[in-house]
Amino acid sequence: MKKVFRKKCLNINKHNRYYYSKIISNMLYEVCKKHKRILLFIPLENEVDISGLIKKLRKEKKEIYVPFMEDLSFKMVKYSLPLKKKKFSILEPLNKNKTLAKIDLAIVPVVGIDSAFKRVGFGKGMYDRFFASLKYRPKIVFVQLKPCISKNKITDDYDIRGDEYISFKIRSKNDDNRINSRYFCLASRGIFYSEKT
Repeated sequence: MKKVFRKKCLNINKHNRYYYSKIISNMLYEVCKKHKRILLFIPLENEVDISGLIKKLRKEKKEIYVPFMEDLSFKMVKYSLPLKKKKFSILEPLNKNKTLAKIDLAIVPVVGIDSAFKRVGFGKGMYDRFFASLKYRPKIVFVQLKPCISKNKITDDYDIRGDEYISFKIRSKNDDNRINSRYFCLASRGIFYSEKT
């Protein structure tokens, strides 16, 4: 069931990535500015482009960390330039030194989420293993270009659960007046709601 859902989510239209990413990054900034040590990600082409957000947070002297792939999981390293393309076309810093810093916040890309507010990823389990290895739990915010939410529980016990979910959707009000309404799709602790922009 999870595989079918993942495939459906990955097929969601990828138009307007730049526009969607800009809006979502502004929402993420509001979350990030309240925290000091933040785990972010270096985006793939089908994920929210948070490059501008990373740059902005670095200027504000936030401690930014990113995943560095290692075996079946990843270690957390301090973000630094230049970035080098690695396995699965993932960009990573040249810095390979694992940090023991305790993060306050983790921004985690998702392919989709389910009714248990758990993450469906690409199926490699790297984030699940990473968070299982931590002896504490930071705030976890899931992020996705366009919402893909299962009404059923399709995840496993080991899949990570988020605290919030940020995505973006444009819906037509109706066909008669062709007015588009823009909505942020946010969620916290499994309660879904929309906020008009």
